[in-house]
Amino acid sequence: MRDHQARVEAMYRRDKLAAYVSVTTVWAVYAFTFWRMSDQFAASGVTLLMLILGGLVLLLNTAAVWALIRHYKEDKAAIYGTDIYYLDRIVADRRLAR
Repeated sequence: MRDHQARVEAMYRRDKLAAYVSVTTVWAVYAFTFWRMSDQFAASGVTLLMLILGGLVLLLNTAAVWALIRHYKEDKAAIYGTDIYYLDRIVADRRLAR
């Protein structure tokens, strides 16, 4: 049972790290894109609009990832328990196939 809980925690930490990396990457891509396109935005007169729309997308994306992490934390046993069960079944089936 202790091993099972350790595996659940490890999977949760891995998913949380992947979520943080994903959000950070999205922010970096949006910042880089805005920086590279700022001259074109200014020439078209849409700089403020693009700031607002980009900020809204980043806000909603970040909020969705935070909600996902919170949900995973609250329901770790069910989410990762099912994954571990099927991963163990795959390993057992492969052993039998040898």
